[in-house]
Amino acid sequence: MEKTRDKLIKETRNLESFKEMLNKSNKLTKTMVSILSNFDEKLSKLEETIGPVYKETGNLQQRQENLVKTLQSFDYVIPFYTVANDLEPIITTGPDSMPIPDYLDNMNKLKSAINYFVKNNPESPELMNVTSLHDKGAAFLLKKFRLLISNHSRPLAPNIIYCLVHEDDNQSELPKPLSDKIPEKDRAQLRLLSEWLVVNMKDQFISAYSSLRCEVVEKSLRDFKAHQKSSSGGFSGHLSSPAPPRKSLTPMKDNLPLRRNPKSIQQALKKKLQDVIPTEMLGGRSYHSVPHDLCELATSEREIECYLTSVTALYRLMQAELKLMEGIIPMEHQKLLFSRLVQPALDFVVNEGENIAGRVKKCSVKHDFSSALNLFPILRHQASMRHNFDLLFDGCSTDVQTKFQGLVVTLQTTLNKALEEFIEYIRNDVDTKVPRDGTVHELTSNVMIFLVQLSNYLDILSRVITVTDMQSYERSSDKNKLAFAQYISRVLQTLSLNLQLKSDCYADQYLKAIFKLNNIHYILKTLRKSSLLETLKMYNHEIDLVYEKQIMENKRIYSQSWSRVLHFVLEIDSKTPSPESIEMANMKLKEKDRQMIKDKFSGFNKEIEELRKVQKAYAIPDAELRESLKKDNAMFIVPRYEQFYKKYSNMAFSKNIDKYVKFSPNEVYNIIQSFFDATA
Repeated sequence: MEKTRDKLIKETRNLESFKEMLNKSNKLTKTMVSILSNFDEKLSKLEETIGPVYKETGNLQQRQENLVKTLQSFDYVIPFYTVANDLEPIITTGPDSMPIPDYLDNMNKLKSAINYFVKNNPESPELMNVTSLHDKGAAFLLKKFRLLISNHSRPLAPNIIYCLVHEDDNQSELPKPLSDKIPEKDRAQLRLLSEWLVVNMKDQFISAYSSLRCEVVEKSLRDFKAHQKSSSGGFSGHLSSPAPPRKSLTPMKDNLPLRRNPKSIQQALKKKLQDVIPTEMLGGRSYHSVPHDLCELATSEREIECYLTSVTALYRLMQAELKLMEGIIPMEHQKLLFSRLVQPALDFVVNEGENIAGRVKKCSVKHDFSSALNLFPILRHQASMRHNFDLLFDGCSTDVQTKFQGLVVTLQTTLNKALEEFIEYIRNDVDTKVPRDGTVHELTSNVMIFLVQLSNYLDILSRVITVTDMQSYERSSDKNKLAFAQYISRVLQTLSLNLQLKSDCYADQYLKAIFKLNNIHYILKTLRKSSLLETLKMYNHEIDLVYEKQIMENKRIYSQSWSRVLHFVLEIDSKTPSPESIEMANMKLKEKDRQMIKDKFSGFNKEIEELRKVQKAYAIPDAELRESLKKDNAMFIVPRYEQFYKKYSNMAFSKNIDKYVKFSPNEVYNIIQSFFDATA
């Protein structure tokens, strides 16, 4: 109970203490509520007081910002209105009065003013003033550019172009004749001017630059061409500067030769033809020449050489122009300018090539096919330079890119037509005039020489020859050779038919055989001595056997011309009589036998004399064939006559033996050796 009472007393005290604390808390809460209420009232009053001030301050700040912006706008705009008056003395004086960069800065200020007025006040009179001043300054800048570029735009001398032609194509620097033409100071000014002009006066700038430089290129090329025509012996001795060692004029990696070193292609060609077709094969006649120059429009080797050099010179000049632009014209505008400035010179060279092709067409109509051969060096040169021109013209206009390709098509078409017309000419050559002596016909010699000449261009023949057998052509690993082999085969077939018709003009069947023998042998020997037979065998494997068979057949026909001579000396008994049998025969000879022996000797003498007279006029120009026939004749006749001679020459068949026995076997041999020789 004590404990309970103590605990109650303690809890009572705690309760009284808690009530006391609760009362204090309530008093503090009331005091805090009163303070907060008072603060809220004061804060509301403050807000009502500060709000209008804050708004006014914001308005004042906005006005200040607007004022600053307005002042800045005035600072930006006012120069546009005053720039014309400020810069007029400077602009009208021209760019010579100050450094180019400073003048360009002033021009850019005018340009900015123009842009401002166009956008904000296009009706402003200031726009007209600024534009007028800008145009005047731009004209001064264009004039300055023209003056600078024209000071370094003189046509190149022929000797400099000649050096350019022989420059190494792999060099990376500007060719020496042009690298020092424009000083660095002028190049820097030209670069600054071109960068400004191409933005502000693009059309006028392109026109100015291209007209000046194209005139230089074209004039340089025309002067070089004129110098070539006036120089009969090349450049050495005609140029003021020493000419570099002569080498190929084709600046290509494959280094195909442009021309041969002799003064004339014809000289080199004749020398080569003489190695292949000796003059004596043609009996000393004029048939060994190339087809006669029937056409007064025929091109000369010198003219072709000059043209090919001009093509290379044009390439070098255009290459130099591109290199020259690298330090002057912005890259993105170089090809446009290049297309315009090279067009006249390119047209000049291509038109000249087309003119040559046109003249060849006219000459082919007049059956002067040798002139067509002059187109092959041009076609070869164009083919070898195609890659270089493609690189040079990359990015240029389509007209520039396709210009040379159009010339190539013209050349190929012209050559193809000339080669086809050549076959038609052979087929339709119905001239009945044949050599009296049965030698090689002029048509045969001209055809074979033409084929030999064509073989010099084997590398490009497939571009111009009409292929008649496409299956064999597609299967061939060497299409150039196969196409040429087909063409040779067509030509020789046509020639054989024509020669057969011509041989029918001979009344003498043995002279006819000699004519065919000469021509066939000439064809076969030319094929063998040149590369033609090797080429032809790609398409006709047994062509040489065919010709050999024809040669043997005509030899057989010719040998029949001896039948009448052989008729008088041919003995059934081929044994040589002994002296005893001859003496016994002399005792037994009857008048009829004596007369028979007389008739045999007389007939033999008459026939061999007649044969010598006739066949002395036969011509076999090829020494090998001539000696072969003589040998065959001697082996065919002399042994038989010797038997006849030994058997009857010592018989007493006549009191005047010498009247009948005129020739010994050795003399008969010498007579045979005199055949085919009009001077014997």
